[in-house]
Amino acid sequence: MTVLALVLSCAACAAPTARVAEPDLAPIEGARADAAPWWEEAGDPVLAQVIAQGLAHDPALACQAWTLHADAERATARRRQLGGRMAGLFGKVPVLQGAPATAYAYAALVNRRAAAIGEAYLAVRLAQARLVARNAAVAPWKDNTDIARFRREAGLVSAIDSALGGVMVDLDADAVTQAQADVALAFTRLAEQTGLDADALVTLLGEGGPVPALTDIVAPEPRRAGLMVVRQEQGQAVLAGKATLDQARAALASATAASNIDIDSATKALAAAHELVEASARTLTQADRTVRDARAGYRAGAEPFATLYVAEASALAASEADATARTGLARAQIRLWTAQGLGWTLADLAPAAPAQAPSRCPAQP
Repeated sequence: MTVLALVLSCAACAAPTARVAEPDLAPIEGARADAAPWWEEAGDPVLAQVIAQGLAHDPALACQAWTLHADAERATARRRQLGGRMAGLFGKVPVLQGAPATAYAYAALVNRRAAAIGEAYLAVRLAQARLVARNAAVAPWKDNTDIARFRREAGLVSAIDSALGGVMVDLDADAVTQAQADVALAFTRLAEQTGLDADALVTLLGEGGPVPALTDIVAPEPRRAGLMVVRQEQGQAVLAGKATLDQARAALASATAASNIDIDSATKALAAAHELVEASARTLTQADRTVRDARAGYRAGAEPFATLYVAEASALAASEADATARTGLARAQIRLWTAQGLGWTLADLAPAAPAQAPSRCPAQP
């Protein structure tokens, strides 16, 4: 067991004069022993792997874990040195029940960092989906241009049709090039968020993949570490005589109200995102049907090239809009899960200490 775990599980063990105290503050939900982080329940194993690896390489988390352990060791040393004298002067020294605020601050950071990595992962999947859509649009335009050329040679249409088709082929090629650049940029940003090599991420995610349809977590039990930070800070302030119980209760009530507003807003955004996905799916179905009819009609000479042009462009736009809507849904799910505090577990209250102080951490006294 780590030093931090020992300190958290028995805050008063090192100082026989300490007593566990608990101010009369409203209880806040915590994490059950069997609670799993949201990315393990979202139904996308690649996302789960990316977040797990990203958190393991996160410099901010490593720095905070190091600081957490250093603080715990200093607290233990102080209790050993001062416990007896404080007991003789004032009686038993009050120690707040439960993990310290700094441990919950670490858990809250895990929650936020997981969300940031998830957002970057979704950006890659959206960029890949757009690239797939634009690649898929190239072949039909080439076919349309060939048909326009044959019809012009047969004297059925003017040269405008084939010329316009050639322009669209060139524009599609440019769009594919831009989409490829967008994918590369998204991978670079994901690498920055995770600390992983971009090439390794390409291997993990593949050259192309659909926007994930994440599984809704039904009736989750919130575990808002951010509120626990406030509660433990205010509780300690009460025990130390730096705040009254009424002041502590007011601060905790204010933080709870703000958190509830975030959850309510995220819940409404998720409902709107579900509606948008349903609408975009209907639009995509209609656009696909229209473009098939337009292609058949142009080849049969029943539709002008302008109709085909609009149908092809609409089909591509509908495909990209559908991918964007599905990405928005996944983002809304992550936003809600983050507001509910579903990105950390009990293990995050006692993280393992890094082997050495991370280079970005400030020097410890």
